[in-house]
Amino acid sequence: MSEGTLEAATAVTAKVQRRLRDSALVKLIVSGVLVLGLLIPLAMVRSLVEERQTRRSSALQEVDALWGGSQTIAGPMLVVPYLAHSTDEKGRDTTCTELAYFLPDALHIDARLAPEHRNRGIFDTVVYRAELQVSGTFARPDFGNWPIAPADVLWEQAFVSFGITDIRSIRGGATVHWGTTEQPFTPGSGPVDLWTSGLSAPAPGLRALADHTAVDFQIALGINGSGEIRFLPLGKETLASVTSTWSNPSFAGAFLPETRSVRANGFDAAWRISYFGRSYPQRWRRVDAERTASAFTVQATGFGVGLFLAADAYQKTERAMKYGVLFLTLTFLTFFLFETFGTVALHPLQYLLVGAALCLFYLLLLALSEQLAFGTAYAIAAVATVGLIAAYSSAILRKLRRSLVLALVLGGLYGYLYVLLQAEDYALLLGSLGLFAVLALVMYITRRIDWARGPAARTEAAAMP
Repeated sequence: MSEGTLEAATAVTAKVQRRLRDSALVKLIVSGVLVLGLLIPLAMVRSLVEERQTRRSSALQEVDALWGGSQTIAGPMLVVPYLAHSTDEKGRDTTCTELAYFLPDALHIDARLAPEHRNRGIFDTVVYRAELQVSGTFARPDFGNWPIAPADVLWEQAFVSFGITDIRSIRGGATVHWGTTEQPFTPGSGPVDLWTSGLSAPAPGLRALADHTAVDFQIALGINGSGEIRFLPLGKETLASVTSTWSNPSFAGAFLPETRSVRANGFDAAWRISYFGRSYPQRWRRVDAERTASAFTVQATGFGVGLFLAADAYQKTERAMKYGVLFLTLTFLTFFLFETFGTVALHPLQYLLVGAALCLFYLLLLALSEQLAFGTAYAIAAVATVGLIAAYSSAILRKLRRSLVLALVLGGLYGYLYVLLQAEDYALLLGSLGLFAVLALVMYITRRIDWARGPAARTEAAAMP
């Protein structure tokens, strides 16, 4: 090959390389590939967030196990044994003891929750101390319409069953004022299939009650718990009230409060529930429980409140990471526009380093938010990231003004993201409006560029007013 031919080939190769380097399409493709590649470190950070969440959950479960978990208060329920007679397959008469369940005519529940913060290492959770006042009335048990002889009713063995999810968390003693007597509770809910743990106490004096008369009861109890506290609406009419100094309640269950007041220094909530709002009756026999009032059916009617912790650092970090691709895209687009309207040419490696700094923001945010308040951690991570990218861009873009513009763009993005993280209910609306505004701005800036004519046309467009 002659020297002239070689020079011509070299010139053609250089021209092709220059065209490829200046091609907007090639740059956009390379930027897209880099964004896709940077999804790998973003996925690694997301995995780390999930791992820290799992570790936090394990630590808080240890606190709940020692203090007391979510509590469901069930009852009281009056249980009256009776003798059931039957004949076996050989024709012999058999007798066994069965149970009849009776629910209160009126049930009043007053709960006062005192929240407390507990720590397990660097992890924080909220627990509560509950002071319960439970009162109401039981009508004299009616065995009518059941094939049970009056002589078979074992009135002296009747007892009150009171269900509590975790009886280890009971503070102090527990008694029930039953009529004119005071009966001590003992551990164990008795042979009742509706709840697995609780208390029981004798219910004397039922045989002597006249028809259509009632016996009053009052129960005062202090328990520890965490997360939620729920109640079962076992009364023909159930009135319940919950008061607390916690300002972020989360009402849950089958019934919402009839009235509620949520303030900065606490909340009050009240329920009024009729037995028409549930699917099980006021009385049934244990042998009929599966079709009349199974444990699942009764438990499903629970209602109550949880001491809701606002989105913690892990949830907010995970939500912030959903905008990671958007941050990468808009930042790369800003650099691309600097190249388009200027004379500077950037290497893909420089894009990659800037993208790495953007990914590192989330790792900084995760690490700092475990030690500091989320707002403080976010501010430090954002300022550090914006400062790093701005300092680097001042060198590669060769103009301080461009790096300041980039810093303003990134600062605005991080500020807008923080607003989205705080406005949970309006995050979708604000995010959609923000994206629309960004797209409109990009379209406006690039409206006069003739992409088909190459870099010369873009230079002319940049010079146009």
